Amino acid sequence: MTSKGIFLGLILISFLGCASYSKKEFRKYYTKLNESSLNRINGKFLLYPEKIYGANFENRHWDSISYANSRQRRTVHSNLYQEMVDEPLKNRMTFDFFGVDEEQNYHVLLNLKKKSLLEITVFQGTEQIVDTVIGGKLKEGMFYLNNKDLTINGIPFLIGGYESDKRRIGITKDNNLIVNTAIGNEGGVLFIIGAGYQYNKTFEYQRIK
Repeated sequence: MTSKGIFLGLILISFLGCASYSKKEFRKYYTKLNESSLNRINGKFLLYPEKIYGANFENRHWDSISYANSRQRRTVHSNLYQEMVDEPLKNRMTFDFFGVDEEQNYHVLLNLKKKSLLEITVFQGTEQIVDTVIGGKLKEGMFYLNNKDLTINGIPFLIGGYESDKRRIGITKDNNLIVNTAIGNEGGVLFIIGAGYQYNKTFEYQRIK
């Protein structure tokens, strides 16, 4: 295909906006952050979620909040560190198989620096396991992380498509942490959009007092 076709495909992606965020499932449970309250995202949180919001790929047959009590949900898909950092699969193995019975031994420390850099540290007891820093910014009452992924397959909407995901965090009225991820996948041939999907998944992580 020509460079013009590639350019048109990329333009279509930008107009469609890839995956879109939604607060529908957690709107009444979160509190809107501003410049003076943004540091509320600092603190210690459990590694595994307390709640899953709404209908998503793990919970699509429910319409309301459910408690994430099963071993299946306490995997890489809901691990707080991986939800925020979104490392490649080959780098996730250390964090995929924490024992559910030992989960209280793990916590994640968030430390916001200069209002735009978020340090994320995982501890097992008092031992630091991993530490990373992600940039971000305050927007629409939440902190948007600068680690959006966009994978282009072929030439989008000519013969190919894209996969995208992005994430933001916020605080509930109970002072817990919310991680909201928007995920999208679209494909098509000659600008005829084929099968695809867009959805949000949202987890709530308990703050350690």
